Amino acid sequence: MSLSSEVVDTLLAECRIPKALLVVPDARVTLAQLARFTSSLILASGDEMLGRGRAPLPMGSRSLLMHWLVSARTLEQVLERMQNFYLIVDKGFSFHSEVEGDQVHLIIDPPYDEDEYAADIFFVIHRILSWLCREIIAIRHLHFKLPRPDMAHEFRAVFYGAPLSFGYDRASMTLPRSLLQKPVRQDNASLEVLLEDVYFNLFQLHFKTDSWASEVENIISDKLNALPTLPELAKLMKVKPYTLQRRLADEGTSYLTIKNHLKRDSAIELLINTDLTIEEISAKLGFSETSPFTRTFKQWVGVPPSAYREKQNIFSAAEY
Repeated sequence: MSLSSEVVDTLLAECRIPKALLVVPDARVTLAQLARFTSSLILASGDEMLGRGRAPLPMGSRSLLMHWLVSARTLEQVLERMQNFYLIVDKGFSFHSEVEGDQVHLIIDPPYDEDEYAADIFFVIHRILSWLCREIIAIRHLHFKLPRPDMAHEFRAVFYGAPLSFGYDRASMTLPRSLLQKPVRQDNASLEVLLEDVYFNLFQLHFKTDSWASEVENIISDKLNALPTLPELAKLMKVKPYTLQRRLADEGTSYLTIKNHLKRDSAIELLINTDLTIEEISAKLGFSETSPFTRTFKQWVGVPPSAYREKQNIFSAAEY
């Protein structure tokens, strides 16, 4: 089902994403905004693959899949069921697994891996596997057929620091073979919570407490107006500064990146959900003056904070 521009504009407004950002190459939104928008698009289109399959995947299909997966004993059985599910629904997407030594490769079958959606497919598979075992599964490597995109550096953050390669003859995600024996740790009760908004909840994955990036976020999230230096943060975490830098780099991020993402997301939330002035938001985020905040916010999001606040007003449909 193709959505009209009016419907898309309405969904953007409801998710408080300024339409103007769509034409800004380096524009950013928060993960929560992206999750809500994806969920809204799926509901509006009635296609759980959002046009990425040969035919629409009817609403409720992923719910059926998740009910089947949550009753599996191990992730090996989960992968077998997931592969069979996509073969059964036959909507143009399928994948298979190959074991090699101490690793397992999940390979998207041709001709689907010819297009640009392999990253989205791997994202969903990885999030489902991680949710089922209640831990973020380490990705050994990701190979894509598409040429290296301009925003390739963003992929590492999306996939928790996984090494990436582009221009290969097949699209694959390599995981440790040991994951096949990991038990499924979710049940029907937790599944019901997930299914209240399956895509939003899979995007968020609220159990990332054992990653170094998450620990850093937890420590500094209430200190945005006076952030500690890296040595000060390392002291709080009882590690050497270079050790903290290395461990964050292994996860595909850095202290500077985490600080910027937290400030960006906090700025967006404050602009959307509060009546604080731009000056007050600037001070709350630790900027000494408003002008540096305005310049930085435009670099983060693509438009100045005043324009962002104006454009996201869901009651001003005429602006969309």
